[in-house]
Amino acid sequence: MKLQNSVPKFSQEFRQQVRQQITPLLDRFEELSLNLADRNPGEAIWQPPDNLQDLLDHYLDTLLVVYLHKYSVFSQCLIQVLNEENYLLYGLIGRAIIEHTAVLRYYVTSKMLPLAQEVIADGKVTEAELESLIQWLNKHLAGRRFDWNNFLVDYLSQIEGLKPESAVKPTQVNILTCLEKWGKENQSIIPLYELFCDLVHPNLGSTLLITRMLDDRLVVGSDRGKSLGQEIFYRTFGELLELFQEVQEHLTQLQSLKFAEILQLNNYQLD
Repeated sequence: MKLQNSVPKFSQEFRQQVRQQITPLLDRFEELSLNLADRNPGEAIWQPPDNLQDLLDHYLDTLLVVYLHKYSVFSQCLIQVLNEENYLLYGLIGRAIIEHTAVLRYYVTSKMLPLAQEVIADGKVTEAELESLIQWLNKHLAGRRFDWNNFLVDYLSQIEGLKPESAVKPTQVNILTCLEKWGKENQSIIPLYELFCDLVHPNLGSTLLITRMLDDRLVVGSDRGKSLGQEIFYRTFGELLELFQEVQEHLTQLQSLKFAEILQLNNYQLD
């Protein structure tokens, strides 16, 4: 079932409060949110097949569902918390969006596409090359630091057909590695991430999100005056919007790795 029928919109009350130049950004964000929900292909069964070609496509299909669903949830939650003027949650969601985008683009542009181009350089795909692609896809989908198998062992044991994992568990790529790679191509992303980190840590940044300006004084715990959180929203929302636009491009690139299409990647040009 697709999410498009449940996609919220910015309320008229919120629209009337924001600056006029923000309105086109709100319209564009609603459009992107609806598009993400509309692209969602539905559910994916997390049960990898044995055949390498099918396994490659399985990982790609599952990753597409994961990202489309997550970003649909991110976008809908962002609209809801802004309608409620809950800027503390705006900061939390914003940081999650940046981190997910950094990881997605790292795997797609730095690992998967270059590797796929090497795969087809000799005009054929070997099992070893497919396994290399699959290893990165598995790391992308299942990489982690926490031992979820041990935490959920009694629950997961009930799942029919679930295959036990190998002794080597895929570790999560450090988010700073992804951001450093991104920062070489886009110098504005590092300060944006540092800002949103400050908005979720227990320090001045997150405190400013619940602070208001009243009679030339800063006041915490009041619903009177002008919200500093709204000012922070004005200065950051456009950049979050750009991330959503970039994500759609990376998801399209991810799907270009399907086995039926991979042999055509020698014609694919990276920016």
